[in-house]
Amino acid sequence: MSTVEEDGYNSRCDLCDTEVIHSMIELLLRGLATASVDSTTGDIFKSASSVAVAVKAELENYLLVRTEALVQESVSGHEDHSDQLMKASTRPTEFLSGMIDEFVASKRNMLSHVSGFLSSESRLNKIKDFMQKMEMENVWGLDERKATAETILESIDMKCIFHCPERFVDQDKLADHRNQCKFRVVNCKNDGCSASFSAIHIEEHDSICPFKALPCDQLCEQHVMRCEMDKHCATVCPMKIINCPYYHIGCETAFPQGNLDNHCSKLLQTHMLYVLQATTRQNATVNDMSQRLQLLEKAQSLNEMSGALDVRSLSLIIKEQEGKIKEQEARIKKLERDIKTQEAKTKKLENEFRSRNA
Repeated sequence: MSTVEEDGYNSRCDLCDTEVIHSMIELLLRGLATASVDSTTGDIFKSASSVAVAVKAELENYLLVRTEALVQESVSGHEDHSDQLMKASTRPTEFLSGMIDEFVASKRNMLSHVSGFLSSESRLNKIKDFMQKMEMENVWGLDERKATAETILESIDMKCIFHCPERFVDQDKLADHRNQCKFRVVNCKNDGCSASFSAIHIEEHDSICPFKALPCDQLCEQHVMRCEMDKHCATVCPMKIINCPYYHIGCETAFPQGNLDNHCSKLLQTHMLYVLQATTRQNATVNDMSQRLQLLEKAQSLNEMSGALDVRSLSLIIKEQEGKIKEQEARIKKLERDIKTQEAKTKKLENEFRSRNA
């Protein structure tokens, strides 16, 4: 496919890597929202909405001028700028992000710098909300941002890693080329996937697409979507290793669950023997448990009888002690009466003695 370099033959392909363009478009909108919010923080006369249009024009002009200046200085032979351009060419989103950060920093007012607002969650929420508002009001339309992003990308992409530089004599050849261009937009062919991307990323996307049908990891005959593979292998896959249903009674064989019927039919007699042995053990266990139950019932009866005897003995002891306590109480009362009688006699004698001395 021939290209034409002469002036006048400017039927250009201009297709770009859609993933890179999408990232740059998002950066542009976030940059505008951030600059608008930071430049009006604490200003009672201005709001982010009132300055957004003017800030958009400034930001767009700043980015295009900076990009053009870098390219011109690089072409003029400035080694430092050549290195910067080469880095920008391989990392266009980082280059754009850096320029936007510089622009945003230049728009911050004094209150933004001194209030700690820059690191606050409130600021981030305001920026996010304002981005949504601008999208709804189409302050900086998607097509406009796309055109700006493509202009910047084509200017710095010196190695043509992210855009197509092809130019053609006429529109027919251009149309034919675009049908085959590695940057043409294609849709994922996997059922259920709605992703679209540049053709250059077909293999990359296919390697991670969750809807890609793949041969089973456990080598069964089925093809399963990548996003369903783990579930398939852990549940319905015929090659999932399982234990024999009679594992708990003696058959310790493990095999793919798809072989279950074959295993059970081949080892039918063995399994029946395991069942018979298990039944015998269970019967023995039941008999043993019955005997133990009878012993427990007898022991319980003896305990109840013993308990009854203990209660009677305890009742007799309590009654005996209560009788002794009553006897002691009676003695104490008698002693108290005797003391009072002696006290009365003593007072009488004291009075008689005083009368005689008088």
